[in-house]
Amino acid sequence: MSSPSQLSSPSQDPPDAPSARNPPAAAERRTAPSDLRGPGDAARRPAANATATTRGLAGTTLLVSVAMSVIGTSSSLFLVDGVGATPLMVGFFFVGRALLQIVMGLTIGALSDRTSNRRGLLVVCGCFSAAGAFTFMALRNYYLLLTIGGVFFGIGSAAFAQLFAYAREWADGRAMNPSSVNARLRALSSLAWIVGPPVGLYVLATHGFRVLYLIVALFHLSAAGLALWLLPDLPRAPRRATPAGNPRAGIPPSLWLLLSGVLLLFMVNNMYQIDFTLFVTRDLGYDASFAGLPLGLSAAVEVPVIMYLGTRTERFGKGRLVLLAALCATAFFAGLPFVHAKAGLLLIQGLNALWSAIALSVPVTILQDAMPDRLGTASSLYTSSFQTGILLGGACTGVVAQWAGFTNVFFVCATLTAVATLLLTLSLRAARAEATTDRPIIGTATA
Repeated sequence: MSSPSQLSSPSQDPPDAPSARNPPAAAERRTAPSDLRGPGDAARRPAANATATTRGLAGTTLLVSVAMSVIGTSSSLFLVDGVGATPLMVGFFFVGRALLQIVMGLTIGALSDRTSNRRGLLVVCGCFSAAGAFTFMALRNYYLLLTIGGVFFGIGSAAFAQLFAYAREWADGRAMNPSSVNARLRALSSLAWIVGPPVGLYVLATHGFRVLYLIVALFHLSAAGLALWLLPDLPRAPRRATPAGNPRAGIPPSLWLLLSGVLLLFMVNNMYQIDFTLFVTRDLGYDASFAGLPLGLSAAVEVPVIMYLGTRTERFGKGRLVLLAALCATAFFAGLPFVHAKAGLLLIQGLNALWSAIALSVPVTILQDAMPDRLGTASSLYTSSFQTGILLGGACTGVVAQWAGFTNVFFVCATLTAVATLLLTLSLRAARAEATTDRPIIGTATA
């Protein structure tokens, strides 16, 4: 299999043969022995073969996802127990951090499409996330953590979108199935969420916050190191002209409808994660230890579902799969309040795993297909929708649970997923209409 440098080389002359395009002096310079080059050239040059790149992508994704899962599940405990924050301050912290991540993610996504070194952005994002973890180690002032730590983690959070954009460029350059590549990355992320939180909470219980966040910082630095040494710089494809200053110009209505529907799916996914444990323990009266079993089972089933669908999205149609996810989510949330037996709560997780596996992996490929010249913007739109869903889901869960109870949160989820189903249906119809024009469209794979 050819390396990226071989794929991008237009010359048919042997590399050492002098010619009109390759004069003797140039050939001599290009074939100089390695001992005449700078001592750091070989060390700075990342491995460009497929195996090294695959390992680099997998390792970087896994390290970033584990670190993010630990931060996500321990931050509230850290703020309450380590900083002494009130519940209101905790809520404000998460809202503020989510807003910073959305703004930073969209900004960095747009900038990444104007630079030729996406690998460098992955390194920078890893270093900023490590700096954010170091602030959690050293600071115990709430307002400093919100401002300094929030900015560091806000910039660092763009790493996930850049990983998707880099993986798409790499897959396109090697004529690989981008849906399969994205599915593998998402499966690794799901695997990280199975392993990361329990291990992180164990470290917290045995060694405290400082050791926990030191490990998180080392994970982010290790991810930056893998990106630096194992990921090659990729040749960028020629870009279509886009209006200056507006990286999201030209996005058709079908994509905005898709993003709106997917945002609602991300929103209810967060509402479920917040409310399910309280529903099981408070309304059904089961132990908290049991509540972890359905959540873990769903995540475990989600991984093979993502891998299976990753190689078959073109056959089924990406847009139709996302619509199927919304229908399954509606059925899941409409039926969940009526399931009270432990066996039933475990069995219904198959439906939950199916819809979440599709919703968390397929939309990013649709966006990238529609915006091949702006992969960073496309990927950041996806991750920003996810973060916006987390923000809105947390606020909605609190309000509904306060006034209507934990069980009724799922009826609200069913209503929101029904709206998402309508939006995704309209998106498919709009995509078919756009296919008859010469404007940028989602493409036939969406339908």
